[in-house]
Amino acid sequence: MVKFLRKHLIIIFIFALGLSVSWPLMKSGYFSHQDDLQIIRIFEMRRCFLDFQIPCRWVPDMGWGNGMPLFNFYGVAAYYVGGLLSFIFGFLGASKLLFFASLMLGSIGIYLLVNKLWGKYAGLTSAILYMFAPYKALDVYVRGALSESIALTIIPFVFYFYYKKGYILATLFLALFLITHNIMTVIFLPVLLLWILYLLYLNKFKDIKLVFISLFLALGMSSFFTLPAFLEKDLVQTESLTRFELDYRANFIGVKQLFLDRVWGYGTSIPGPEGKMNFQIGWPYWLLSISSLVVVFLKNSKRSTKYLIIAIFSVFILSIFMTHNKSSFIWERISILKFFQFPWRFLSLSIFSASILGGAIIYFLDDKWQKVISILIITLTIILNWGYFRPREYYDINDSQKLTGNLWEEQSRGALLDYLPKTALEPREGAPSEPLIVLGKANITNFINKTNKFSFNVEVDETVEIHLPIYYFPNWKIKVDGKNYPLDHDNLLGRISILLAQGQYKVVGNFRNTPIRLFANMISIFSIVGLLIWLKNTRS
Repeated sequence: MVKFLRKHLIIIFIFALGLSVSWPLMKSGYFSHQDDLQIIRIFEMRRCFLDFQIPCRWVPDMGWGNGMPLFNFYGVAAYYVGGLLSFIFGFLGASKLLFFASLMLGSIGIYLLVNKLWGKYAGLTSAILYMFAPYKALDVYVRGALSESIALTIIPFVFYFYYKKGYILATLFLALFLITHNIMTVIFLPVLLLWILYLLYLNKFKDIKLVFISLFLALGMSSFFTLPAFLEKDLVQTESLTRFELDYRANFIGVKQLFLDRVWGYGTSIPGPEGKMNFQIGWPYWLLSISSLVVVFLKNSKRSTKYLIIAIFSVFILSIFMTHNKSSFIWERISILKFFQFPWRFLSLSIFSASILGGAIIYFLDDKWQKVISILIITLTIILNWGYFRPREYYDINDSQKLTGNLWEEQSRGALLDYLPKTALEPREGAPSEPLIVLGKANITNFINKTNKFSFNVEVDETVEIHLPIYYFPNWKIKVDGKNYPLDHDNLLGRISILLAQGQYKVVGNFRNTPIRLFANMISIFSIVGLLIWLKNTRS
């Protein structure tokens, strides 16, 4: 036992400090944050599991009860894990465990990476810098940005396993990263590809075949989500994601906010005193980053190490530049950037690169000073930033209360315009609990609305038009008495509707895959099989 503790002392220390930033998550109840939709998303994912809608794409309770194709477009990894955890820990518990993991595990990944690069004290320094970055406190305790936080947890492991040449695990973590948060994928993927090229160069491209297999399988495994998310984006009203306060032009931040502002608030995302949110890089992060560039020219080291640190510093500078309005010419020329909404999201790359640069400083010190300076940097970082890691409020609440009444309705109509089907209109009230008879006379019974299926019995006295409380989205299909039946959605809100003549019927609707989704699913299945074959051949 003593031998084990000594061997893993630094990991245990990182874990202990992680408890200091995640202590609010250990209380009963739940905490306030802006994106207060994590519970309903986990709830919907669990419903998908119970209905065997895997992969999950359509959720019936959001869109103010009309349903929406949330998980066809919104990063799914955190919610697959959350849905599974909810069977054991409940919905609030699952959400808090995921936030806990986002605060804790990413620092362990950074430690493993930097320890391999430059030693244990460098790794420890980088790990604590990454853990106590103000942007991480902003993500968890202010914004409640679960998927983004989980993406920042996964990406250090991707870099680490490619460095270690652990290509099986690198493939798994990369595939997981690709389905976690769309914007983080676009931000980090170019940097990751440069990292892989650097590693191939150091190794004289000996592993290029294995790297290509890894990248190919990771892309394939994530295809069930990434292909429909990209190729079917025209099926939803994506313009709502870039309007008004979500326009990137309204969300650039200033130099003072980046480097000097330490006033912490829980307001809106509008930068400056109106919003009262803090968008700092953090003290001592930018000071350490600048110092690392100075040190690299003062100390003798391998040319490859100098190039690496200069490259990481360049990433740090570029990420900061992208948060400022001077970078607007880039935002205007690269159309996909408008969906980032908030240029300050590039702070995720800033804290990643700054944390590694902090470890680089330790590496260049003489051995006798490494431990001392590491302790000084860690102590200073904790003192300056620990106070940010707390929510504005904490509520004494349980699962049942969170998922009923007004709290349920607030979540159901939250982010209403995100991924609204193209043929749908924004509702002004919640969807009815039963199908609506618009014309004619009929009696509807036994209405059941699942994540991928609905059904009801109807006795029609005279020709009737029935509107389902479900938005139309490809590929909903209807059968009446077991036979395919035409549906319509050309009505005020874009809900599914059918016409029935006099008689008694059993109506069943099923959410089917489009050809794109089916093709993407098959690619993922074949890629998973390919990874298993690769793993078997590696072990044999």
